[in-house]
Amino acid sequence: MNRRLGLAVLIIAMVVAACGRQVTGLNAPNGGSIPSGTMLIRVNVAGTLDFTNFKYLIVFNTSGTGAEPYPQAYVNGYQNYSYALQFAGPTGSVGVTNALPQLLQFYENPATSGLQEYSPPIPVQSLLFTPNENGSGNQFQVEFVRLLLNQPSVVATAAPGASASPVASPSPSPVSSGSPAASSSATPFPLNTTAAQQSWYINFIVTDANGVPVDSMGTGGSTDTSYTLLVNTAQAQSINYTKPTGAVVPANPNSQLTGFTLINQP
Repeated sequence: MNRRLGLAVLIIAMVVAACGRQVTGLNAPNGGSIPSGTMLIRVNVAGTLDFTNFKYLIVFNTSGTGAEPYPQAYVNGYQNYSYALQFAGPTGSVGVTNALPQLLQFYENPATSGLQEYSPPIPVQSLLFTPNENGSGNQFQVEFVRLLLNQPSVVATAAPGASASPVASPSPSPVSSGSPAASSSATPFPLNTTAAQQSWYINFIVTDANGVPVDSMGTGGSTDTSYTLLVNTAQAQSINYTKPTGAVVPANPNSQLTGFTLINQP
């Protein structure tokens, strides 16, 4: 009788704990629940994260058209680039904990040819970055409100007749110390407006300090054009990926990507 009563109490406690929060990604390392409207990504390298000599980027194509954003496009026109989250340390910094995130937005300016890069500020409570997630120095984690990647058009918000040539922020934006808040009033930009824009192509790229690609999640490394990751943000997803053996890799293990975990909560 006591055993049955104890089991009933345990079941009730588990149900109550799960109420009010959607749960996904439980099969991922350190997996658990994340709020609705957010995405969590963990990135792993073979050596130790070196935010002084390398930049680690997660690149997104949220346009609803085009295809995968590949590493060489970062230096020759940003084809299929909509946004990127870049993680690197400030100039002269040393150590994993000194790394900061930076949001990059890629837009087409009618006054110039090709896509341009702009660095808008990261609204408070929209992103949480953990530079040493597992304590071993080879994994970082970012959890963010997906609305962060649906900014107003840079050109559309420029003054009438202006050529719209914003300058990148001189330093990365500060990061919220708490969990991202999907309903935060600091993110007033609209939801994805079409069904196609719910599907995001995502890639992972490492560059040197000068922005030259040295690795990507694809087997071709810095020149790969074979890798594809398409995520439907309207669906709950938990993806664990390990880069296949035999992939082209850079000599420095600190810049060598080995895999990622992605958890999406619609």
